[in-house]
Amino acid sequence: MYYFSQMMGKATPEEQAFTYPGDDLIDAKYDNGYSSTYAITIDAPAYAVYRYFKQIGAERSGSFSSEFLERVFARLPFYNSYEIQEEFQQPDSLVAGDIAAFDFHGMSMEWVDVVPGKYVISWVDTKVPPAAPGSFAFRFPFMKHFAAAWCFYMVPLKGERTRLINHWRIGYEPANWLTKAINWINIELVGGCMTNMQNRYMKRTVEFRKKEQWTGRFMRGVLGGRWFDTGTPSSRWSGTPLFERTYTQWMRYGRQNPAVKEIREPVTDNPNWPPTGPGTPWADSVDETYFEGWKEPKFSWEEQIRQKYEQTYLPNWGKE
Repeated sequence: MYYFSQMMGKATPEEQAFTYPGDDLIDAKYDNGYSSTYAITIDAPAYAVYRYFKQIGAERSGSFSSEFLERVFARLPFYNSYEIQEEFQQPDSLVAGDIAAFDFHGMSMEWVDVVPGKYVISWVDTKVPPAAPGSFAFRFPFMKHFAAAWCFYMVPLKGERTRLINHWRIGYEPANWLTKAINWINIELVGGCMTNMQNRYMKRTVEFRKKEQWTGRFMRGVLGGRWFDTGTPSSRWSGTPLFERTYTQWMRYGRQNPAVKEIREPVTDNPNWPPTGPGTPWADSVDETYFEGWKEPKFSWEEQIRQKYEQTYLPNWGKE
């Protein structure tokens, strides 16, 4: 681990000494700011790299590092998917204030700077906790305060190449030998291994060299019919790159022409539901007027907060 984290994948001395956007977030409140910077050159344009980092997070496409190490040692629920997804590429898919999730229990960073095609920065500070209810600003044991900025910068190089800068800057209190050692282990040793792998996996992904994960091979082999050939193709795209080289399904592609249309049209409104009257399972208890004058309410954070505090729902919720 020491060799892989300290002798491999590090940025150049000039890149390590550079002051990056986002360093100010740490230096504003800490006088012991410390950086850990890794870098790799990718044979692809900067935007091709950037759009994958729009998808990073436990609730999105994972960490792009080792799933095994993330889940076994860090106990973080990262499941990597290496495909670009439409839902994560919209103008509002990633904006300042969104949670950069490590897990679903609340350990969070917050996205701060989102500069299309150039860089994205996530940040956490126990002195300025994330805004989202349920989230918390994490710190390691024996620390009163901890702050970290995790930053991904794309530097376009000549020849349609990119220099990816994967940069941590941290600050912590109290600053003593114990907290210094804890941070070195977490950020430099363990974190260095994860960051180095992350850069390598990203390079393979963007350069179209990422191989299918073992779990994916197993599932396609057993449940996709590859290992027990019955003559039924695994996919309507079998034999093409849209299946053989596409290791995670494109979640919203089917909206263009849902497969169900080969049988019938999708249903978006059914005035005959729920069935009422004699002979139905709920004849004696159904509320026959519930959906009269009803339409799906627009989502409201204010109402979500009210429900959490009062633990009640609005009467006639959704009725005009």
